[in-house]
Amino acid sequence: MKQITAKLGNMRKAQDWVVYPYSRTSDNTILIQCDKRICQFDPTTGKGMISDGKNGHQGFHKLMPMMGAKEVTVPQEVITAAQDTQPQVGQSIGAGVTIG
Repeated sequence: MKQITAKLGNMRKAQDWVVYPYSRTSDNTILIQCDKRICQFDPTTGKGMISDGKNGHQGFHKLMPMMGAKEVTVPQEVITAAQDTQPQVGQSIGAGVTIG
């Protein structure tokens, strides 16, 4: 499984985040998700959005400001770790989730 450990925004302690593959059709942002949060950020600037961690499952919809998401600046060491951990075709990023 492709994971990094990081503490972002106002989190109290570091969490293990799953690193999703770069979007092939989008804006080249990186998406990471842990049990309590989801975060999407630009690897060039480090600017992104992080969910508020409230009300259960932290799906893609929680990245919208109207759903409580907040702006965050991701530290360079987290950006580098996420880039180095990018899953490749055939690798697993979670239980039953394989990159095709």
